[in-house]
Amino acid sequence: MKKNIVYILFFIGFISIAQQNPVTIEADTTSIRIGEQIQYKISVNELKNVLFSKLQLDSLGMVEVVEDIPVDTLKNRLEKRFLLTSFDSGQYVIPQQTIQINNQKYSTDSLLINVVSVKVDTTKQKMFEIKSIKREPKVFDDYKPLMWWLIPIFILIVLALYLIFRKKVKPLKPKVVIAPIQEAMQRLKELDEKDLVQQNKIKIYYSELTDIVRTYIEKDIKIPALESTTNELVETISDFNESSDLGISKETIKNLSKVLESADLVKFAKSKPIVEEIKGDRSLVEDILNNTQTAVDIKRKEKQAATGENNQTSEAFTNQPVKKKNTWFKYFLIILAIVVIGLGTLGYFGYKYVKQNYIGASTTEMLSKQWYTSSYGNPSITLESPEILEAKSFQLPENVSTVIGDFSLYTYGSLASDFNIAVTTTNFISGVESFDIEAGVEGALAEIEQRINSKITNIKKQPITINGIDGVKVTANFKAENQLVQKKMEYSLTILFFGDTKAMQQVLVAHLAKDKAASEVKERVINSVYINR
Repeated sequence: MKKNIVYILFFIGFISIAQQNPVTIEADTTSIRIGEQIQYKISVNELKNVLFSKLQLDSLGMVEVVEDIPVDTLKNRLEKRFLLTSFDSGQYVIPQQTIQINNQKYSTDSLLINVVSVKVDTTKQKMFEIKSIKREPKVFDDYKPLMWWLIPIFILIVLALYLIFRKKVKPLKPKVVIAPIQEAMQRLKELDEKDLVQQNKIKIYYSELTDIVRTYIEKDIKIPALESTTNELVETISDFNESSDLGISKETIKNLSKVLESADLVKFAKSKPIVEEIKGDRSLVEDILNNTQTAVDIKRKEKQAATGENNQTSEAFTNQPVKKKNTWFKYFLIILAIVVIGLGTLGYFGYKYVKQNYIGASTTEMLSKQWYTSSYGNPSITLESPEILEAKSFQLPENVSTVIGDFSLYTYGSLASDFNIAVTTTNFISGVESFDIEAGVEGALAEIEQRINSKITNIKKQPITINGIDGVKVTANFKAENQLVQKKMEYSLTILFFGDTKAMQQVLVAHLAKDKAASEVKERVINSVYINR
C-alpha cells in the first residue's frame, strides 16, 4: 500500500506521508480592535540553510505589515517576527507560510485573526442623503458587434487618405557614367596641375602616374592591375592580348613595361630621373592610354556587330540600378478586398453564428445567459456554470490502478473569453494510510506549473469548509501564452481542494487577470460549489 501511495504522489501530486513539522507560528493575540497591532512570530528549529519566504497575508488584503523585524538567532532555533494590523473589521486568515530548510519546503499552520470595530455613537453622527442609482457603465464586449462594421469602414478611410495624400514617386535620373579613358585623361590633367615635379616630389608623381594607367587597365580591360607587380602585369596583359586577339601593339606593351620599371626605380631604388625623362614617361603613359583605348574600341565594335548589341544603350546605362516594381500595393489591395468582403458578408448575424459555434461566449455574455447546475465525478462535485462541463477521457497508469477506483476530469473553456473551469475527482478503492492536504495542494500547483511551463506567483491559501468537509482555497497568478493572440498574458487562478484518506476533489478556475467580468463569473462558480461524499 505504501508503494502505491508513492505512485499516486508522483502521478497526481496530491498525497504525501505526514511528517513532523520543524516550523511553528505564534501570535501574542488573535483578536484586536481596528488599528491595533499583532506580533506574528515564525519559529524554525534549525540554524543553518534556512530561507524565509515573503510573508503571505490574507486573500482579501485587509491585513497589513507594520514592521518586518529581522531574523533573531537563539540557542537552537531562528525566530522571524512581524507586526501586523488591520483597519477593516472582520475575520481574516493569515495563510500558511512556506519555509525552506536544507532545500526542502515546510509550511506553517494558518492563523485566524478577528478584527472588531469601535462602537460609534449614532446620535451624534451626521447623516447624509441617499445617493441616486448610477447606470452600469458600458464595457468593451457591448460594442463588439459594432466593430464588424467599423473595421472595414476604417480600412477604406485609411486607403482613401493614402491615395489622396501619398507622395508621387519621382523617376530616377539616369546616372552619369564616365568612361575609363575619360577618367584617366582627367586624372592626367589634374596631375599636371599639381606641379609635383617642380616641388621635387618625384616619388609621389610616379606613384600617381602609374596608378592612373593601372586603374584604366583594370576598369577597361578587366585585368587585376592594381595589386599586380610590374612583371606580373606585363606578362598578364601580353597573354590576354594574344589569347583574346585584343590588338594592343607590342610597342605599347613595351612602353608600359618601361614606365612601370622607371616608377619602381623611383619608388624602391631611390632613382632620381631628370626632367626630360619624367616628361618622356608622362608622354608614354598618354600614348599607352590612347593606343590601348583604340584597340579596345575596335574589339568592342566587332563584338557588338556580331551580337547585334546597341553600343549607346550599353554605355549609357552601365552600372544603373535596376528599378524594382512596387508590387506591395497590388497585394495590399487584394488582401484589403478579401478582408472587406469577408467582414461585410459576416456582419453582425454572421459574427453571432461564428461566436456561438466556434469561439464561445464572452465573459460579459456569460453573466447574462442561462446557467446550468450539474454534478460531476465520484464522489461528486455540484456547481453552477455557463455551460455543462465536458468529460475528458484519461488513462490511469497501471501502477496506481489498484489504489484509485475512479478518476474523472470535466472541463469548460473558451478562447475568446479566456475562461476555463476544470473539475477533478479521485476515489480511492480501500483508502490510504495518511493524507496531507497541504502536500496535495503543493502537488497540484507543481502539476499546473509543469503543464503551462511557467512559475505560479502570489500564492495565497486559506482553509474553507463546504458541507462539513474541510479543504483549502488557493488563489494565485501565472503567465502563459494566450492561444488567441499568441503572446504571454497574466492569468488569475483559483483552486478549491478537498481530500482525505478516502477521496480527493478539486475545482479549478482560471481567467485573464484584467478581465473584471471574468472575475464575477469565477465568484459565481466558486460560490455555487457543493461537495458531496
